[in-house]
Amino acid sequence: MKRAMMTTAAMAVALGAAGQAWSQDEKAERLPKVSIEATAAAPPAGAYEANDPVDSGTSKITRRAIEDRSPGTGDVIETLKILPFANFDSDQGLATQESIQDMRPAKVSISGGQFYDNYFSIDGVGVNSRLDVVDIGNPQDYNEAAGGSAQSIWLDSNLLESVTVRDSNVSARYGGFTGGVVQIETRQPARVFGAQVTAGCSNDSLTSFKIPGVVRDALNGVEPEPPNYEKCRVSGSVDLPINDQVRVLLAGGRQQTDMTYYRHANYGGTPFGLKSRTDNAMAKVEVDLAPDLTLRGQVAYSPYTSENSANNSRNAVMTQKGGGLTSKIELLGKRGDADWSLTATYAKARSGREAPGTLFTWSSTAAYANWCSSTNCVEGSFGDLDQWQEDIGLQARWNQPLLGGDVRLGLDYGHVEARKRRPVDNYAYRTTVADSRIVCSQGDVACIAGDAALTVYSLYKAYDASAEVDTVTAFAEYEVSRGPLTVRAGVRYDHESLISKHNFAPRLSVVYEMPWEVTATVGANRYYSRDFLGYAIKSQYPGNYVYNRTSSIVNGQRVMGAWTLSSHSVSAGIAGSGLAIPYSDELTFALSKPLFGGVARLKGVARETRDQFTAGVEEVQNYIRETNGQTYTYRTTYLGNDGETSYRGLSAEWTRGVGRHTFSLNGSWSKTEDNMGDNTLVVPSDEAEYGDEMVYYKGEVRSLLGVIATNQRLNYAAPGLANADWSADWWKGRIRTNLNARWRSGYDQIEETGATQTVGGVRYAVWDVIRYKAQTTFNANVSALVAKTAYGEARLDLRVTNLFDTLPQTVTASSTSQPYRMGRSFWVGMSYKF
Repeated sequence: MKRAMMTTAAMAVALGAAGQAWSQDEKAERLPKVSIEATAAAPPAGAYEANDPVDSGTSKITRRAIEDRSPGTGDVIETLKILPFANFDSDQGLATQESIQDMRPAKVSISGGQFYDNYFSIDGVGVNSRLDVVDIGNPQDYNEAAGGSAQSIWLDSNLLESVTVRDSNVSARYGGFTGGVVQIETRQPARVFGAQVTAGCSNDSLTSFKIPGVVRDALNGVEPEPPNYEKCRVSGSVDLPINDQVRVLLAGGRQQTDMTYYRHANYGGTPFGLKSRTDNAMAKVEVDLAPDLTLRGQVAYSPYTSENSANNSRNAVMTQKGGGLTSKIELLGKRGDADWSLTATYAKARSGREAPGTLFTWSSTAAYANWCSSTNCVEGSFGDLDQWQEDIGLQARWNQPLLGGDVRLGLDYGHVEARKRRPVDNYAYRTTVADSRIVCSQGDVACIAGDAALTVYSLYKAYDASAEVDTVTAFAEYEVSRGPLTVRAGVRYDHESLISKHNFAPRLSVVYEMPWEVTATVGANRYYSRDFLGYAIKSQYPGNYVYNRTSSIVNGQRVMGAWTLSSHSVSAGIAGSGLAIPYSDELTFALSKPLFGGVARLKGVARETRDQFTAGVEEVQNYIRETNGQTYTYRTTYLGNDGETSYRGLSAEWTRGVGRHTFSLNGSWSKTEDNMGDNTLVVPSDEAEYGDEMVYYKGEVRSLLGVIATNQRLNYAAPGLANADWSADWWKGRIRTNLNARWRSGYDQIEETGATQTVGGVRYAVWDVIRYKAQTTFNANVSALVAKTAYGEARLDLRVTNLFDTLPQTVTASSTSQPYRMGRSFWVGMSYKF
């Protein structure tokens, strides 16, 4: 709380100083009129641009729109909420300590796709994880790191120029997705010298925390302390034009969250702090080699670290890793009427962890375990894991006029290597023998002379697993207009060496200009996803080994015996043969027309996604270990392509600019059904998981498969969405405001209730319809010019999330230990630009 008060006081001082500067700036000679008029001339940006009928599924969020709408945390993915076909995690409203501390980009589902099946790129460099980013919910897992993200590398929104989202009718130039395409472009170096710096903070004193009524009743007036945290962010950039031909941009920043946790009462109940941190560093250079030849080079480094620890242990802090490095060198030129480019890219994303290497579980009967009051006292953790993914790419592009149209050609080669390793053996000791007569052999870390010894341990062997895939893609596309008709036809070829399939994806977009200024677009397209390296890594995990020992009394002393292997199993094996790359077939239409001084668009999307990766039957095999002749087990899960998703979506959009104001309205209805569970990656499909299971539903015993067949996907799939956005400039741009609202519909879901019902002597789980309520959230951003001189301008930024302090409705119920949800929160910042 002290940190929060200091932050708030610092913001107040900054505001007071800025106000004094503004009062001094009232003199006409201190406020250059030319600069004011230049600022006022730039109109506010609409929420997004969507003006190309051929690309009817494309929306572009420009730099000014990002500045006006992004949250204080700088997560540009959050700005996608203004789009009608973008669905976000329905648990975003939870105010758990872990969710507040998490600084990774938001997860988004586009046009019914899984959140991990989008294609993300930064300046044309693909930043998609090929590893498992779904089953990493438990950061204390012995063999899984929890710092990864579907977007493996991310940058602060202050470094960005635009974000382009393609939710349907996607050109053949783009592949590797069954959801959508998110193209993030960073700023190019300017031709004039300039610099800017931005800083801002939020904390628990600037946040309202809400408790659902049913949870409040369960607490009986005894409410835990609300989350105690502080988030701060600082970034800066400088443009350095060396001469007329060479331009350089240097930028960097840091964002950090400090979170207070509390140990379990059995461990003293004392507070302890954990933090997450994201750094950003970027350098870009642009060189005009000739009037028709430009060389661009860039590198961006964005590491992420996040600490976690169980509250019922000690010396157990893990540091999860994420983020990484991207780089590119690109040559762009012209040859006659043709444009061409050659590009080499490199990206490396790290997602491992650092952690104490040995776990001990001591009985409280041991004198040593005087630091906790539980039956068993835990210390240590599961050790380091190194995990990373390297992507190397070569791209060639050629665009030129041909026969009254435009032809576009491309050829790409990529090499992806994923690697995961446990550098050294790790041990987890348990099962205590306490005796004052115990003697320990030299080097026995699980023995305390005269007190206690541990008699069982699990061995997590060191390993080094790797998998790689080579990719070759090519596309050809032709676009031509004849009178009111425009046709874009293309085909994309993808081949990946691991599954080794040759995939051809046709793409077609037809536009017809109808009477009354109506433009109609029809598209038919196929999209292929990417190969998944996670199962290739998991199949190389070593087995699980358990050792134990006994003790004996020798000459009045308890002597510990030798360790012997008691069990061995291999449970991580995953195999698959004859697999295919998941694909999605799409039909789409769009109608656009000038309306009420703006532009209106009606769009529909239908998708059928097939061959999604799922786990099938698990086989258990026995084998005899040669060293001791005992029988052990080996489990293998066979991968399949049994996953299916069906998506139907309809949206209506309208945008308009009026002077210094812009308005955007849109809404969508959609239905998403699948047999994949709740955004799981490699798990059994419904058929494999539920089989012939019977349940009690609406007064009778029925097949569970039949009961859940009418369900749509629970998360990332709200049936109804509506967005309203209003941006405005006031007093010649001195004040900039943005107000947006997002409505998410309620819906019914058939789920297990936790109750049981006995029918005919057999007990069945009770399933019933659960209602999830609708909610509307308002957000507001205000930027005020508080000082302006010949040396630059300073602005005060205030960003308010959940303006009217409503209770978020989540699909996960709040617990009594962490009952809070996010109400209204403020982010206060300052920026200076020269």
